[in-house]
Amino acid sequence: MRIRNKIIFSWLFFMIIYPVAAQQYKAVLPYRVIGGKMIVDMVMNGTPRSFIFDTGGRTALTGEICEELGLVVVDSLQVTDVNSNVAAYPIVAIESLLTSDEKINFRNVPAMKLPEPSPFECFRADGLIGSDLLGRMIVEIDGKAKTVTLTSAERASAISLRKMIPFTRSGIPVIALQAGAGNNIVCLFDTGCPGFFSLKDTDFEALQSAAAFDILAEGYGEGSIGVAGMAAANVSRRVCFPLLSVGGTKFRNVSAETSTPPFTLLGIKLLDYGNVTLDYPRARFYFEAYEPENDLESKHYNVALRVKEGELIVSVVWGDMKGVVEVGDKVTKINGKPVGKYDFCESIINGIPELKTKKKTKLAIQTRQGERIIVYQKE
Repeated sequence: MRIRNKIIFSWLFFMIIYPVAAQQYKAVLPYRVIGGKMIVDMVMNGTPRSFIFDTGGRTALTGEICEELGLVVVDSLQVTDVNSNVAAYPIVAIESLLTSDEKINFRNVPAMKLPEPSPFECFRADGLIGSDLLGRMIVEIDGKAKTVTLTSAERASAISLRKMIPFTRSGIPVIALQAGAGNNIVCLFDTGCPGFFSLKDTDFEALQSAAAFDILAEGYGEGSIGVAGMAAANVSRRVCFPLLSVGGTKFRNVSAETSTPPFTLLGIKLLDYGNVTLDYPRARFYFEAYEPENDLESKHYNVALRVKEGELIVSVVWGDMKGVVEVGDKVTKINGKPVGKYDFCESIINGIPELKTKKKTKLAIQTRQGERIIVYQKE
């Protein structure tokens, strides 16, 4: 049977094995953050492996690990990624996926087989754990302790219902936030999103007329990388929400950039401000904030840079830089010194060292009109 699914998730049958079925069980998974991604360790078919923990994705394995283990394709699935790119993927079955503390074992787990080369190589991960694996669990994420606690869902969470927001879609943590007074935003809590908030372009259009945010700048450039590839170059806006409420917790001066995901995204940076609990069977999102109110005011660079084939290039141009440099222009010097070759993965994980030393950095950029000198700075 061939499965075709035009939404992010599709539920396939698998088994969860607990030591004893008569009582509630839990597993505690330490996580580390690499390049803005949560990484957890699991034991897959008897061998320790690292996975990205991504509440906005579905369970997947790299093509390399599938070939190494000789996993057989049993089905196929059509998926929409974070950039709204649609692709069809083979489905393989993971015989055993055991938590690192050996408390919970997921059996016969369906997983997408991703194309080679691996999109997870930079994060040193063999796959991705998504919400489809967690549908019968209560998931507590503690940003200070850096732990993910998985609990069987016989009993509801003891957290006050005053801190609860219901899922608006069964099976995935899609919730409603408030922008200012009376403006709802439906968003996906996505631990695969490295920032705090990313605004879907159609939500931008709906909220603009309600004056829910201030427009800071317009940009043009590349999007983020999803499992189906990089988003095409597009116009983006940078906005600031004077007030964004997650349940009863208020966030002021929240910056966001527009993009083209299936949902507006509430990302991993939320965990800097409190603990998140997801009760999947009861469709409940809980946020236990450290403080009732938080100010997220920040500044942003006038251009974005990324590494491509060892060279540092302009990937997004913002505001007044439009017409000065263009997407794809190459950086040739930083503060007067010629640049060398850069490693793509190292740049994602640790950034570009020369750009960390000063608040203002002079960049020599080779454009179609010749060399231009710009000041790389936050505005």
